[in-house]
This record gives sequence, C-alpha cells and structure tokens, in this order.
Amino acid sequence: NTVIFLKGLIKKSKKIKFLETKENEGRDFEMEKLLVYNKNGITLIALVITIIVLLILAGVSIAMLTGDNGILTQAQNAKKETEEAQEDELRKLTALEAATNLNNTTYKDKNEQTVTIPAGFAVSKVEGENTVEDGLVIIDSNENEFVWIPIESESGYARNKNYSETDVSGEAYTDTGYLPDGIQPDIDEAEYNEKAERKNVIEAGGFFISRFEAGNENGQLVSKKGVDVYNYASQEESKEKSKKFVNNKNVRSALCSGIQWDVVMNFVNGKNDAKGEKFDILTPNANRHTDIINKTGQNDFDKVCNIYDLEGNCIEFVAEKTSYTTPESRQYIFLDRGGSYVYENSRPASFRRSDDGDKDPNISFRFVLYLM
Repeated sequence: NTVIFLKGLIKKSKKIKFLETKENEGRDFEMEKLLVYNKNGITLIALVITIIVLLILAGVSIAMLTGDNGILTQAQNAKKETEEAQEDELRKLTALEAATNLNNTTYKDKNEQTVTIPAGFAVSKVEGENTVEDGLVIIDSNENEFVWIPIESESGYARNKNYSETDVSGEAYTDTGYLPDGIQPDIDEAEYNEKAERKNVIEAGGFFISRFEAGNENGQLVSKKGVDVYNYASQEESKEKSKKFVNNKNVRSALCSGIQWDVVMNFVNGKNDAKGEKFDILTPNANRHTDIINKTGQNDFDKVCNIYDLEGNCIEFVAEKTSYTTPESRQYIFLDRGGSYVYENSRPASFRRSDDGDKDPNISFRFVLYLM
C-alpha cells in the first residue's frame, strides 16, 4: 500500500510539473510575443524619429550650402572676388605699361586685325579684352578705359535713319562746336563738321569710345568702372568737358556724335551681352533697367563688346541736333540717345530723343578719342 501510495504521489507530482511546464511555456510564449510586439513598436518609432532628424539635418545642410550666407554662395562670391582682384591687378599693370608708351604703337590681335594704340595707352591684359571682335580695350596711365570701334569701309560710317526716332520730327544732323582742335574745320557748320569727323575716322580705321558713361571722380571726368555718373551737365557743358579730357599730338577727345553712336549700334547689335543674352538695339530689355541710377559699369546685362550702359542707367547726350518745337514754343533741338534706368516706357539703345539740352539728373554723356 505504501508503494502504491508513493507511485501515485510521483505520478501526481509529474502531472503537476507537466502542467506547470506547459503553463510556463505559455507564459514564455506570451511574453515573447509581447517582447516581439514591443520590439517592433520601438523600431517604428525610432525610424520615424530618425527620418524627422534626417529631414531637419538635410534642411540645415541645404541652408548652409545655399542662400545668401550659404557655403556654395560664399564660395562663388569668393571666386568672383578673386577673379575681380586678379583683373584689377592686370589693369593696374596695363596702366603702368601705358605710362611707358611714349609713342603711338601698332597692335595686332590673334585674328590679325591691327589697331593704332595712341601714346599713353596700352592694350588691356585682361582675358577677353584684347581682340577687335570682342571689343578691344585700351587703358591709360590713370586707368581710364576705352573700346575700339572699327570702320571697315566709308559706307559703314553713316547715320542710320532706320533706328528708332520716335521723338524726332525733323531730320537729325551733326552738331557744331564739338570737334577738337586739329579736326574742327574753320567753318563751324553741320555739313563741314560731319565731313571733318568722317575724314579723321576713316583714315584712322575707327575710333575709341569711352567704355563707360562719363564718370565723375572727385570732379574730374573719367572713363572708369564703379564711380558716380557725371550727370546734371547740359549738352553744351558735355561738349566742353569732353574736349578737355585729352588734347595732345597723338590723341584728342570729343563728345560722341550721333553718327558714332549709330556705328557703335551696328558693331554691338546681335552680339551676346556679358550674361549670354542677345543684345537687340531695337528692343528694350528689362534686365538692363535697374530702376535706380547706379555707379558706372555695374550691370553685366548692359555690357556688350566690353562697353557698358548703352541701354540703361542714364540717357546720354550726343553731338547731334534736329529741329523740333513744342506747342509752347520751347525748342527741343538737341538729341540724346539710349534708354534710362527706368524700364517702364523705356527705350532701346538705338533710340533718338529730342531734348532742350538743359541739365538733368537722368542724363549723362559719353566721349570718344580721335587718333591724330
């Protein structure tokens, strides 16, 4: 009986152990399921958080790379500043060379085109400024800059009557009293002046035009980048100031004439500006009108053949006249050319406008060099 009792107790103990084992296994299974569930839940949350963090970091990184203070922008600005500094250094070297050029010299570019360089000037050492086709730049010892305008034939040196003349009711004709000594004829009349101007330019094969609108540097007339525009000068004052810029046996200066402006238009028309856009002298371009008067040479959209501000910034007086009287009997006999800084109702580079010739803050002028 004792043996039977012990056997029964052992069997009962095994059954209890078996049941406990199954129960534990169930608990372990449920616990494992819970752990797995919790593990999956933690991973999903972590993933979402990770994505959010990455997006934040990406936004911060993009902001650091771009924008006004971004790394890429700063790198581009640094590159531009470096290039400008290098160009400034080359211009200064050119000016030093110009000071040593005591006589006229003959320059031949890579395309075999030749130009007479007047004493006291030298050809720019900056890349893109040393061929006639692209706009040959010369610099004097004071760092004034001019661009060569070639004349290939007598017929190519003429007033272009096809250019916009909306404000001109009469025939345009050459001004008086603008030519420098040595070119100015004894009879100071339009017909004779035009012939004298033409003769000099055709014999020289062209003329130099100031690269920038007339600049005012401490009261001195200059052709430099980054100076105040010489505005608020009447047409008569513009003629006198232009003639006084340089006057020696090799080269003399004068106010740009109407014919010379037309010849410049022929030279630049259809070529690309410094931003790669076609320069159309008959159609205004909004990018060339900044709605404020800038210092000289600030807008690359208004730079073509290395000449700045032919369309925008200030309107420019030229040595050209017409006959036009308003109903109030106010004579508008002087002509100016190009557009202004305002784009609305603005005018293209070739535009002729009649004017009373008075001082105006929106009007400047441009001058040329004659080889002697």
